[in-house]
This record gives sequence, structure tokens and C-alpha cells, in this order.
Amino acid sequence: MRGTATACRLWVLAFFFISPGLLLAAFGSKPPRIHPNEKSSLKRIAAKLKINWDFDVDPCSRKGNWNVLGEKGFESSVGCDCSFNNNSLCRVFNISLKSQNLSGALPKEFGSLLYLKQLDLSRNVLNGTVPDEWEKMRLQGLSLMGNRLSGPFPIVLTKITNLTNLSIEGNHFHGPLPQELGNLVHLEKLSLKRIAAKLKINWDFDVDPCSRKGNWNVLGEKGFESSVGCDCSFNNNSLCRVFNISLKSQNLSGALPKEFGSLLYLKQLDLSRNVLNGTVPDEWEKMRLQGLSLMGNRLSGPFPIVLTKITNLTNLSIEGNHFHGPLPQELGNLVHLEKLVVSANNFNGELPRALAKLTNLTDLRISSNNFSGKIPDFIKNLKKLEKLHIQGCFLEGPIPSGISNLMSLIDLRISDLRGNISTFPELVGMKSLRTLTLRNCSIHGKIPSYIGDMKLKNLDLSFNRLTGGIPGSFAKLQKVDFLYLTGNMLTGNIPGWILNRNKNADISYNNFTFGGSGPVQCIQGNQYSLHINCGGKEININGTKYEADTEGRGASMLYLGSNWAFSSTGNFMDNDVDADNYIASNISELFMPNSELYTRARLSALSLTYYGLCMMEGSYMVKLHFAETVFTHDNTFRSLGKRLFNVFIQEELVLEDFNIEDAAGESGEPIIKTFNASVTDHTLKIQFYWAGRGTTGIPSRGVYGPLISAISVTPNFTPPPDVESSSDKRKHIIISLGVSILVVFLVLLALGIWRKRRRNSMHQELRGLDLQTGSFTLRQIKAATKNFDAANKIGEGGFGSVYKGLLSDGTVIAVKQLSSRSKQGNREFINEIGMISALQHPNLVKLYGCCTEGNQLLLIYEYMENNCLARALFGKDARHKLKLDWPTRHKICLGIARGLAYLHEESRLRIVHRDIKASNVLLDRDLDAKISDFGLAKLSEEDCSHISTRIAGTIGYMAPEYAMRGYLTDKADVYSFGVVALEIVSGKSNTNYRPKDEFVYLLDWACVLHERGTLLELVDPDLGSVYSEEEAKLMLNVALLCTNSSPSLRPTMSKVVSLLEGRASLQPFLSNVSTSTNSLSSKRAGRNFWQNLSGSQSQSAHASGEDYSELDPEDDVSLQLLVDAIRIS
Repeated sequence: MRGTATACRLWVLAFFFISPGLLLAAFGSKPPRIHPNEKSSLKRIAAKLKINWDFDVDPCSRKGNWNVLGEKGFESSVGCDCSFNNNSLCRVFNISLKSQNLSGALPKEFGSLLYLKQLDLSRNVLNGTVPDEWEKMRLQGLSLMGNRLSGPFPIVLTKITNLTNLSIEGNHFHGPLPQELGNLVHLEKLSLKRIAAKLKINWDFDVDPCSRKGNWNVLGEKGFESSVGCDCSFNNNSLCRVFNISLKSQNLSGALPKEFGSLLYLKQLDLSRNVLNGTVPDEWEKMRLQGLSLMGNRLSGPFPIVLTKITNLTNLSIEGNHFHGPLPQELGNLVHLEKLVVSANNFNGELPRALAKLTNLTDLRISSNNFSGKIPDFIKNLKKLEKLHIQGCFLEGPIPSGISNLMSLIDLRISDLRGNISTFPELVGMKSLRTLTLRNCSIHGKIPSYIGDMKLKNLDLSFNRLTGGIPGSFAKLQKVDFLYLTGNMLTGNIPGWILNRNKNADISYNNFTFGGSGPVQCIQGNQYSLHINCGGKEININGTKYEADTEGRGASMLYLGSNWAFSSTGNFMDNDVDADNYIASNISELFMPNSELYTRARLSALSLTYYGLCMMEGSYMVKLHFAETVFTHDNTFRSLGKRLFNVFIQEELVLEDFNIEDAAGESGEPIIKTFNASVTDHTLKIQFYWAGRGTTGIPSRGVYGPLISAISVTPNFTPPPDVESSSDKRKHIIISLGVSILVVFLVLLALGIWRKRRRNSMHQELRGLDLQTGSFTLRQIKAATKNFDAANKIGEGGFGSVYKGLLSDGTVIAVKQLSSRSKQGNREFINEIGMISALQHPNLVKLYGCCTEGNQLLLIYEYMENNCLARALFGKDARHKLKLDWPTRHKICLGIARGLAYLHEESRLRIVHRDIKASNVLLDRDLDAKISDFGLAKLSEEDCSHISTRIAGTIGYMAPEYAMRGYLTDKADVYSFGVVALEIVSGKSNTNYRPKDEFVYLLDWACVLHERGTLLELVDPDLGSVYSEEEAKLMLNVALLCTNSSPSLRPTMSKVVSLLEGRASLQPFLSNVSTSTNSLSSKRAGRNFWQNLSGSQSQSAHASGEDYSELDPEDDVSLQLLVDAIRIS
């Protein structure tokens, strides 16, 4: 018993001395509790933010209302780390109070939660700023997104150096981002993670980005690169910053991540050749970038102003995107720029004067844009330039004389300038020049001899108006790789050194006396069809044999086929390839009918011309087969290329800025363009020309230029039965081509096509006219018009009757027959042929040809299905009057403006029409406007007015200075255009609409309404409210500007086009008018002239609603006599 009792006492003592931990283990553990200090902080936070937390429940228990998730992002949760003090003590680790509508200031008590790692207060209505008491926090993630916080960027946040995730978007913070943001070193890795997530880059973040290990530094083929470079010199070489990121040819898609903007030590960023879209984020403005390349993407919108704020930039390339609008003046902020490349975008407007500030530029490329105006003279300030490219960007010549200041130039390329002829620019001091391209710049005169003293590797002076011989100094250019003097008017003998050189030279299309330069012209044509598989082998398509065309060369090449030939000029620049490839093969499988025609195609770097030889005279149908097989149809950067080129048939422009992919709908799809062509000298000529437009660097450098898959030519007539057999034809062709081959051999494949001889004519007046038209026989025209049947008569004009006709090939034509009773005669007729044949524009009526047999003088035009604008707007017959909606009226007005701008400023001959009116504007099937009747057109001498001895025009449309004094400039057409524009908007005839007795013309009433501020009362009531008030106001104000009684205050037609397209502001013009002496009162004075004129003479102007059938052939004559009488009195 005693032993048992003793054992029990010992057990009891042991129980009392056993550890509390073992007791808890035996009887159940006590749950961990939040630290009292932190609970107090939470209570103060809850009181300030009015949060109804239940403090009867431990905040770390995840019970009660301490962990509530709701809809639409609502969250109220507190998370704890309970690993302290042997799992008995908890610290607040995470707080999320999202979408709670919490208000008031940010509580400073958050700063006492020193173990808090994540804090999310997003989408509330908190105000004020971040308390300084937060600086000791150890936060890793903080979101204050979507509140009302304000003030400068909170510097206290830059002291929370553990931050890897910071969001303060959607607040009212202002001012600059502080330099101290660089203290948040962990944000760089986070930024890289976010960039990777947005762009779907598979970076390995288990490896340090700055280690250059893993996949952080990958170089591949064809420009592929994925690399991140770091500068690890910070903090005694213990800290790295991202210094360079290159993500080239990755096919990255989506928007540009704003997170690049947080990499404040990033100096170089290359995102070229991807498929990124959108624009440049504003968050990039604080970057310290020195080099940025966004070349070859899908970025769009205006020029990103944010780029002009990255003032450390020395290298900027945004080439090959879809940016548009003018280049901003803010570009002048980038004074450190050494390289600026904006080529292959859609920028317009004049080049900003601010570019003159970029005096450190060594590389400037602006090709393939839509700029306006002249090459600015301030380019002379950029004296450090080594590379200057201005190709195919719509700028006007001449090349400014100040270019002679650019002594450091190595690579100068200027091409396809608009405007008038100019002299050769002064380049004598450019000793370093290696590439010189001055192509199609309307340069005339002799080639300076000093060009031969330059150490050039590439020289292209093609398609100008250069005269004289090839300078003797050019013998020193024997080491030049490529020499192009194509398409000039050079004369004399061909130097022997050209014949002996073993490099590429092309001197075709000149007037050299040595031999012939192309296929011998057949005396008699016997071919009537032509089928070529361009770049491919011989194939048979539905019984038609397409001849092989597999010659691989093309820099300066003349190739002779069986009954055809081709001439190729140009080498692909900048591609670093020893031998260019002039045959393109499809890069993906083609799914299309007759795919054999498209698997291979012929390429050209500049000009490619096919000739059909020994063709019978007559009308032919020309089918050009295209398919874009170089660019892809997918979401890769290979799909971003834009190929643009022009097509000429018989030297007539039939396609301008032609884009195969756009025409076909997508790459890899065929498109056949069909044209009618007239052969009059047994030769058919089809030329494809690259005018410096489109991309040149996608998918790689040197990818551009014309691409043609096949050519098919068939007659629009039935060949006569006595056409000789194919074997006889072959003999004739072989004999003719044998002579050509001999000549070509002598000139080392460098000579092109002999200028066409101007054909003989029955009328001496036709001699000397190099017409861009065809010749028709009287039999053809009689057959087309059914012997000038009265039923086919569609009008009577200043030249006589106009007939509708139908040619044997189905082409509908309009035939203008010179009237025997017309006071105009042979001289005017010949003048009209000469003028129209030299003018080709989408907004001018096309002249198909003429007929001069016997005593007939006939012009053959394209037929306009919708007659004239006058009949469409105010025709008397309801069947003829068209319901023109507002977009159509705007298109018509813009079309007229473009046509006149071409006549005045863009054609090689400056033309003043003199009789612009609604009845001289014709409408085609698509209601596109085309200006007609150039019989009254006059050449306007350079820089001088034409005092006409014969006034030709229509009352109500003629400018006062022309009608009263015979003072003729292009501003007379501007005045007439203004009147027509008023008619288009109002639907009323200027001469026949009289709202009140005191107003004779619509223009009177327009001026009165302008003074009253009620100009929109003029808008045609037929439009109702379905029109753009902004566009209507613009068009009406432009019309009033154009009808200013002072010619000098009228805008040019190119300015009118810019105004109507929205590329220029109207306000400067209105300001000029308002401050001039030529106010509306003087405009009334100009109108009084017309009132007096109308009162003294029965009006001879064409009646409203006129069309082909309502023209009065005596109008011009009666008006002439009337104005002569005024002048005498």
C-alpha cells in the first residue's frame, strides 16, 4: 500500500513539473493570436476608413468578416503569417480592400504594420497623398489604383525599396516622375515579367535576366534576336540595371507595353520587324533612351508626341508603320538626334521648320510619304548629314541650292520629285559621295563633268531631261558598280569605255548616234497575240501556250524572245547581296486556279518594260496577271511589306501606286488587270516602274519594286485570213531580232529602247506632236457611231457635235466631231490633241485617240456614263437629275480640285483650263469627277501671266480680271472652281438661281449669308439633315476664298486640295482675307461687274441643267465679242 501511495505522489509531482508544451499537446493547442500592437493599428485604420471589422473575432482567424469576397472585384480580407514565436504569434501579411468605396485620407497606421507585404486599396475614393509614415514599410506589392489621390508623385514610395509591384494609375497625381524611382530596383524584374506576359515572350525568370544565360541572349537567322543586356556597375558592381533590350523579328503582337517606361536605365530598345499595333504609350516620356527602333510594325495614329519628350534620343526609326498626319514641330526638341528614319509611313503636310534644329543629324530618311510643298531650303543647316534619302514622297523640286553645304554626304538619294524642270544641283564639293541617285527629278541641261571625278559606287541619273554627251570625265567611273543614265536626251557617240566595261550600265532611252538601242521596228506587223509566263517556264493554260521567261539577270538587261522582248533596269539597294535575284518564287503554297502562272514572277528594282514585237495595228486587250507571293498572309512581320509601283501601257499611266495585295484582297491571291491598248507602230510597250514608294526593308532590306506574274495580249479584232503562217512569221521575226541581238551585243546589253518616231500624218499640224494616244480610222468611227446616226448624238459643244459610239471590242466612246460651222479650226484642234495627250490623271477625261482622215477632225474620248455635273445637280428632266448624297458631293468637289491641281502644278506643262463650269465636269459610272474640254486650255508661261488676246469662258464663272482685262493666270481657274463648289453644295446654278431681285448670282447670295453668319442656309434642301455641317462649312468657306476678287488672295489648287482633305487649316486663309483690303465689300464690287455685264447683254452662259445635248457652240464666240466691246469702250 505504502509503495503504491508513494508512486502516486511522484506521478502528481511529475505532472506539475511537466512542460506546458506537452500539456498543450496532451489537452489541445491554443490558436495563435495577432500581435496586440497590430490589432490596435487595425482598429485605428477601421475607425478612419469606417470599416466594420468584427474585433470580437481575431483578425487572423479568417473568421467573421475578416475574409469577405464579393461580386465585381469586391474584396475585404486580411491575411496573416502565424509562424512567429513557435507558431503562436501572427503578423498581418496582406490586406486587400478593393472596391469598398472607402473615403478619406490614407491612414498613416498602415505604416506601423511592418510585416505587411501586400496592400491593395484599389477602386475606392481615397484622397490626399501617401503619408510619410509609410517609408519604413516592407511592402512588396502596393496598389492605389482608381482613387482620388493627388499632388506630386509621392517620394515616400521610392523609399519602400522592396517594392516589386506598384500601381498608382487612375489618380490625380501630377508633375514629373522623380529620379528617385530608380531606387526601386526590384521593379525592373517585375517590369520584365509584365512585358513578357503582354508580348508572350517565354523568358526564363528562374535565371537572372542580367546573367546572359538561359534564353536571355538568343541570336537566330535572318535578323532574329532576343536579348537583354545589363549594366552591372552600380553599388560597387553589386547591382545591375537593364541597359539594352533587343526583340527583333520575333513576330510579337499587341500594344507596346507601358512597362518599358519604368526601365529608367534602358538606353537601347529595338522592337523592329514585329506586328505591334497601336501607338507609343505616354508612360515612355521619362525614359532615357538613346536608341529606339520601331521599324516594321503596325503602329498607327499621328506622330507620337511622347517621342519628342525623350530628349536623349540619338537614333530614332519608325520606318514602315502606318503613322499619318504632319511631322510635329516638337521634333525640334530632339537636338541630339543623329539618325531619323520616318520612311514608308503616311505622313503628310510640309516638312516642319523645326527639323532645321537637328544639326547633329548624320542620317535622315523620309522616303515614301505624302508630304507637300518643296524640299525646304533649311536642309542646308544639316551640315553633318552623311545619308539623305528623299524618294517618292510627293515633294516638289527643284533641289535647293543649299544642298551644296552638305559636304559630308556619302549616300544621297532623291527621286520622283513633282514640279517643273530644274538645273543640275551643285554637288562639286562632296568628295565623300559614294551613292548618288537623282532619278526622275525633272533635271535638264548637261551632266557636270565633275561627277566623273567622284569616287562613286552607284550613280543613277535616269528619267530626267539631261542633254549633251556623256562627259569625258566619266571614263574615271569605270569602277562604279551600277551606272544608270536611262531615259534622258543624251546625244553623241557612246564612249568606248562603256562598251568595254564588265559592270552594269544602262544608257537606254537616249538619242545616241551609235546604232540602234532596242528591237528593230517591223515594217509590217504579223503578230496578233502574246502570252508570257514572266519569270517562269513555258506552260500551257487551257490550250494557250505561255512562253518561258527565265532570264535571271536584270540590272541592265535587254532580252529578246521569239516575238517579244523585255528591258530591265536597276539593282536592289542595301540588301548586301552579291547577285540580285530578279525572279521571285512563292514562299508558301498557292491555292488558286492556274497557279502555275504565279509560282514564279519577274521582279525589277526600278524599271521593267515588256515589248510585243511585229504586232498588227489595231486595238488589243492586255491582261496583266499579278499575285503577291513575297509577302505572306498571316500575323507575322513578313506580311507587313507594302509593294507600290506604277504601270504604263503605250506610255500611258494606267495604274499608279498599285498595290497587288490590296487589289487582290490578300497576298497569295491572283488579280488580273485588263486594259485596252492601241498598236499603231507594230510595237506594244508595257512598263512597270518603281517610283520610290512602299516599304524597302520588309521582310529584309532590298525587297521592293514591280512584280509581274504573266502577260496576255489578245486582239479586239478578227485577224485577216491572209496572215502568214507561223513558220513564215518566225522567219521574219528571227531576221528582225537578229539585227537587234547584234546591236545589243555591241553595247553590252546596256542599251534600251529607241525613241518612237513620230508618225506621219495627213495634216502637217500633227507633225511634232508626240501623242500619248491611238489613231483610229474613219471606218472604225463610222461603224462605232452608225455613220454618225442622229440617234447617237449626245450633244453639241464648242467643236461641234458629240456622238456616242461602240467600238468592236465593246468599248463605249464619245466622239467629238469638229463642226464645219465652228469658228474654231485646225489650230485649236491640234492644240487640244497635244494638250490632252500629254495629260494623264484620274480626274481628267481620257483621250483614247484621234482620226484625221479626209477632211475629218475627230477626237475619241472615254464615255462618261453619268453625263455632266450640271445635269446631275440641276437638270430640268427629273430622269437625268441625280440624287447626290453628301459624301458623293464632297468626292466630286475634291476630284475637281485634284484635277486642277494637276493641270496647274503637277503636269510637266502648266495648263490653265479657262472654262471650268459644271457642264465641263463629267461623271463616270462611279460618280467620280473628270474635267473635260481642253480645247480652251492654254500653256501658261513659267512665272508670268498670259494676257490673252481672245477671252474664252462663260459668264458667271470667269474671274473678273480675266473677263475685264484678259489677265490670265491659274487663279482664274481657282475662281471658277469656287463657283462650281458653291453649286455642288447648294444644288443651285450660279447663273439661274435668284433668291431675290437684287441678287443676280448665287455667289451674291452666298456672300450675304456669310456676312450674316448663316452660310449653311445654302446647303441643298434635298440633303435634309443628312450631311456633315463641318465639311459643308469648310467647302463653302473654301469656295468664298476661291472667288476672292483679288487673284493674289485666292489659294492655289494644291492648297484647296489640302484644305478639303483636312490636311491644312482654313484659319490662316480666313485671317489673311479679313486683314486685307479685299473685304466682302470689294467682293461685291467684283460682283457688280457681272451684274452690269448681265444687264447690257443677253446672257450667253450655258443654261442650268445643261448636258451634252444642251451646249451652245456659239457661246464662246458671243462672249468673246462682248468682252472685246467692253475693252474698247
